Amino acid sequence: MWYAHFDGQWVVRQIELHPNKKPVLLLAGRDDMEMCELSLDATQLTRKKGAEITAIEFETVWHQCGGSVYHVRLNMK
Repeated sequence: MWYAHFDGQWVVRQIELHPNKKPVLLLAGRDDMEMCELSLDATQLTRKKGAEITAIEFETVWHQCGGSVYHVRLNMK
């Protein structure tokens, strides 16, 4: 199972779940080389029925897998 939290077009958090293995939690800026490099448009996930989950559903899985609180980064210039 694969979950991604997109901020605009890009993945900022990613969860990979594999049977009989520990969950893999990835964060943009820390794990960039291991994360999905495709934009939201390129994944075509917005066109796939049932691919979208709510923010609450993502947060629930993230925390159940041991993920820490996510702080939104504001791009201030």
